[in-house]
Amino acid sequence: MAEVQIDSLTIENFGPFYGEHEFVLSNLDGRCGILIGGKNGAGKTHLLRALYLAVVGESGMGDLKRVETGSDATKFLFDKSLNRRAQAEGKNTVKLNVCISMRNEKNAGSRKVSITREIRYRPNSSPSWKSYAERSDTPGIIDDDQVLQNIRDAFLPRHLARFFFFDAERSQSINLGQQDIVEGITRILGLWTYGELETDLRSLIQNKIPRVFSTIGGDDPVTKLIDLNADVNRIEGYLNVRRNELDARKQEFQEIETLLIEVEDDLRILGVVDPEEIQRTQERRDAIKKTKDDLERILASAWEFDLPVSLLGSYRSGLHDYLITEDRRREWEGAKSTVEPKIPQVKQDVFNESVPPEFILSPEIESYYLKRLEDALNRLFNPPPEGMPDRVFVTDRNDISAQVQSQLSIAAGSLKQLATMCIDIEHMNAELREIDSRLKQIQLDSAAYKRGTALHEQRGKYLAQHEQLIKRISEIESEIRRLETELGELKRQETNQREITEKAEKGDNLATMASRYIKAAAEIRSRAAISMRNKIGEHVGALWADVSERSREFVSMNFDSHWQCWLVKPDGKKVLWEETNTSAGQRQVRMLAFYEALRRLAKLVPPLVVDTPLARLDKEVRANVLDKLYLSGHQSIILTTNSEIDPESVLFENIHDRLARVYSLQAYGKPNSTDYEVRVKNDYFGREL
Repeated sequence: MAEVQIDSLTIENFGPFYGEHEFVLSNLDGRCGILIGGKNGAGKTHLLRALYLAVVGESGMGDLKRVETGSDATKFLFDKSLNRRAQAEGKNTVKLNVCISMRNEKNAGSRKVSITREIRYRPNSSPSWKSYAERSDTPGIIDDDQVLQNIRDAFLPRHLARFFFFDAERSQSINLGQQDIVEGITRILGLWTYGELETDLRSLIQNKIPRVFSTIGGDDPVTKLIDLNADVNRIEGYLNVRRNELDARKQEFQEIETLLIEVEDDLRILGVVDPEEIQRTQERRDAIKKTKDDLERILASAWEFDLPVSLLGSYRSGLHDYLITEDRRREWEGAKSTVEPKIPQVKQDVFNESVPPEFILSPEIESYYLKRLEDALNRLFNPPPEGMPDRVFVTDRNDISAQVQSQLSIAAGSLKQLATMCIDIEHMNAELREIDSRLKQIQLDSAAYKRGTALHEQRGKYLAQHEQLIKRISEIESEIRRLETELGELKRQETNQREITEKAEKGDNLATMASRYIKAAAEIRSRAAISMRNKIGEHVGALWADVSERSREFVSMNFDSHWQCWLVKPDGKKVLWEETNTSAGQRQVRMLAFYEALRRLAKLVPPLVVDTPLARLDKEVRANVLDKLYLSGHQSIILTTNSEIDPESVLFENIHDRLARVYSLQAYGKPNSTDYEVRVKNDYFGREL
């Protein structure tokens, strides 16, 4: 089989790489490993992105956006990939160049191609791409897009780059049942042509054969078969659309879940308070304050009236009765003061005002009756009524007396109730002080408060999207099940109709022959897929058990038609992979073993480019992964930190003689500024080969 190797990569003004940087990546004296080290944030992921975009081209942007989920710190934003320093200097172009060579299986020489991608960034529009290539076997520069794509696919097709250029930590979450992954596997293993053959044959039956049989009238078997084939193609088309949408929604769902986890982590780290909780706290404070104010008003009234009245005790009744007698005294004095001044006028009116002559009295008689009239009028008020006090001491007005009497007659609250009220007010004051202190502390830390508010808004938005995606995924899955059921029934009818057509036409018409070819292609593909799955299972199982050191526990691994993984125990019993409680590291080893199995079985053997290869692996497994997977014979470009492979460790010494070249990426300057850049050194954290 042919082997593909990346000879070199040149990066200019991409991400943190200011200016031009060349990486020589070819094997040397039989050594296949290229080790590129760098601390977190030193540009390793940008190097992986640059290599992928240089190979794949403009269509690789969508692949990176779909694969690279996560926080804003790691998410791929291609529109912002121009180096900041270069942009500040007025430069607007990123240049990526990759040199690829292919050696055929008979080792009869090799072909080379140099592919260059120039990306120009514009202020108010998307970046524009210009691509061109030079081949070792063809003179001149090639700039036709379709020819360029054909050249790329001849050396390193996109589906191979998608599989073998990867971030090991992210790749463990890949679901092997996803439609695009399955299609990629069939392309790698050379099974895709059988599916294309089936599609072409169905198109033949649906389009060309009807024209041949257009003169045949009636609803004959061939026409029915053509209709059924059309229905099968239609439902399969719908299924493919829905499956692609399902994969996209699931990918989006994983992104939202990742974002939710990050928001929850940020909220826990900040320790911020939910704005809704702050609102509830403020409402609670207002309610307590209102209740306290009401109690204080009641208590103030009690201090002014109820308490003094309660202290009177048994004197209340006496004071009440005494106020009534004072009211009578005031009424008497009022009547007296009203009548007494008028007595002289009354006497004048009776005896001296227009008295007829015949009724005029003698002075002695007049004096007598005047004295009697005056005494009679005075007796109206003298002596005063009994039980009336000699003087008014308490109130001098009836309205005030009435108010006092009203208060004395109302049943006042007990002192115990007043004490309880005071205790309640004191508790409310304490709670108000605690709430005010908490609100003040939150408001003082304005940055944390604003950040918390923003995080909670994000969380609410993500939760809404999360619910919508769950609902949409459920709807799509329900529709897929319905379509699969309908497709199964149509295929059953198609099979039956094909048999009828074969019998009717006796194998002489093209529709029957094409149907047989469809059946044969499907059978070949099915058998080849089963065979390849078995081979993949053998390779993956052996590699995984060996690297993970679980060969005593499991003897092999199988994949079913849906790419579900089963582990086989020594007694022959099968266990579903998800039921074995495997660690994140073991899941990563399985994925790496899967890639290695595909590379061994592929029609075109690609190089392996891997970022963060050993992050979740323990010491022993790291050594096994390097020895049996990454450095197993063909080119492997490994991007790693010194915590994964320590330059002073035994692990580095063990792989030293299989490394062709080493590089170190060192970050300088302040991140997110124009002076931030990555410099490349020809050593591994100071260690030279």
